[in-house]
Amino acid sequence: MRTRITKDQLKSPAGFGDWSPEQASALDHMLGIIREQYMLAGFTPMHTPLVERPEILFAKAQGEVTNQVYGLRLMKPAENSPTDEKNLAIRFDHTVPLARFVAANQGEMVFPFRRCAIGPVVRGEHPKDGRYREFIQADVDVIGDKTLSFDHDAEMISIISSVFDKLAFGPFTIRINNRKLLTGYLGSIGCETPDVVRRAVNIVDDLEKKGRTETLQNLADLGIEENNAQHALEFLTRSYTIEEAFEELRSLEYGKEFATGVAELETVIDSVRQFGIPASRYCIDLSIARGLNYYTSTVYEAQLDDYPDLGSIAGGGRYDNLADDFSPRHLPGVGVSIGVTRLLRRLIKMGIVEIKSKTVAKVLVASRDFQTEKELHLSRASLLRSAGIPTEAFLEKRDLGKQLNFAARRGMKVVVFTHHGNDDHDAGRKIVVRNLEQGDQIIVPEADLVVTVQSML
Repeated sequence: MRTRITKDQLKSPAGFGDWSPEQASALDHMLGIIREQYMLAGFTPMHTPLVERPEILFAKAQGEVTNQVYGLRLMKPAENSPTDEKNLAIRFDHTVPLARFVAANQGEMVFPFRRCAIGPVVRGEHPKDGRYREFIQADVDVIGDKTLSFDHDAEMISIISSVFDKLAFGPFTIRINNRKLLTGYLGSIGCETPDVVRRAVNIVDDLEKKGRTETLQNLADLGIEENNAQHALEFLTRSYTIEEAFEELRSLEYGKEFATGVAELETVIDSVRQFGIPASRYCIDLSIARGLNYYTSTVYEAQLDDYPDLGSIAGGGRYDNLADDFSPRHLPGVGVSIGVTRLLRRLIKMGIVEIKSKTVAKVLVASRDFQTEKELHLSRASLLRSAGIPTEAFLEKRDLGKQLNFAARRGMKVVVFTHHGNDDHDAGRKIVVRNLEQGDQIIVPEADLVVTVQSML
C-alpha cells in the first residue's frame, strides 16, 4: 500500500523555497538585466557543474562555510551504482569551481580570461528573512596569468554600478576597502598570528550583524586589549570623503602591508573615477572585510541607501591565490557576485519590487465559439507570436466573459477576438482588440491586428 503524502510534506524543505509563476517572472526579468549588463562588458557565459569533489570545495571553504557544504549521495543505490556516490559535494559558490576549471584548462586559455556564471548554489545556513539555502548567484570574474591589473578591480565596481542603475531599485552606494590595509592594521593592534588576523577579519565582517558591544567582546576574546578594540571600531567605522580618507591613511604607519593596501586602494579609486562612475555611488569604508577568506586585496559591497537593513546587495573582491591549491601557475583573479534570489525575495516582501502579472503573455486570443473559429483563432496566435509578442491562445470551451476575466486575473494587457457585426458578410473579417488596462477597445481589419496590438503594448 502506498504511503499517503501529508499536507506538511507537500511544503518545500526549509531553505529551499518555491517561486510562483509571478515571482519567477520577476526573477527572470532581473536575471535578464544582469546577464545583459555582464555581456555588454564582454563577459562570456560559462557553466560549471552543480556538483564538485569535496576536496576541491574544502580546499577553499574556510570558517563557517566549512560546516555549510552539502554532500550528494544516492538514496537507494543499486549494486552496480557508481563508486563515487559518497564522494561528491554541492558547490557553495561559483568562484571555487572557476578556479578548478581554470587550473584544469589553463593550457588552452587566453588570458585575461573573462567569464560570467549565473546559476544555483547551496549552503547549509539557518533560513531567515529571504536567506535561503539554495539561491541563484550571478557572478563575473577575470583571471590573469601571473599578474592582473588593478584596473580590473575598478571595472568590477563599474559593473555593479551599471547593473543596479538598470535594475532601478533606488539609490545605492558601493563601499570599497582593501584587505591588506585591514589586516595590516589589525596586526598592529595585537593580532599576532595569521590565524588570529583571519578571525579578527571575520569579526569585523560581522560588525553590522552583531553590533558594537558584541564585536568588542569578540575582539577581547581574541586577546585584543580594550583600548585597541575601541580604537579599531572608531577607526574602521568612521565616515570619510575620499579625500579625507586618503589624507588620513597616508599619514598612518601600521607597517608595510598596511601601506601596500593604501596604495592599491588609491590605484583602484583613481581608476573608478576614470570609468566615469558618479562620486555619489561609491565611498571608502574601512569596515568592509568580506567573509570568505580567499580575498587578498580589494573588497567591495553595495547597499541600497534607502534600505540599509537589507545589507549587502552585491559584493566581491580580488583573490590573488585562489587557484594556488590547484596549480603551480600563479593565476590571480577578481570578481563580483550578486545573490539574486536572496535579494529579490526580500525586495518583493518589502514591496520594493511589485508583482504585477502571473504570466509572461501580454495578449490573449479569445473566441466566442472556439470550434467554429478554431482555425482563425490559432492562426492569430501564431501571427502575434511570429511578430515577437508573447501570446496565449485560450484552448478551452468557455464563454467570452469568462475568458476576459481569465486574462485580467492573469495580468494580461490585451485580448483579441472576432467581431460579429449585424452584417453576416463582416463576420470573421474584423477583430476586436480590447485594452484591459484602459478598459476600451477598437475594431480593426484582420490585416491590422499586429500593428494595433503593438501600439497598445
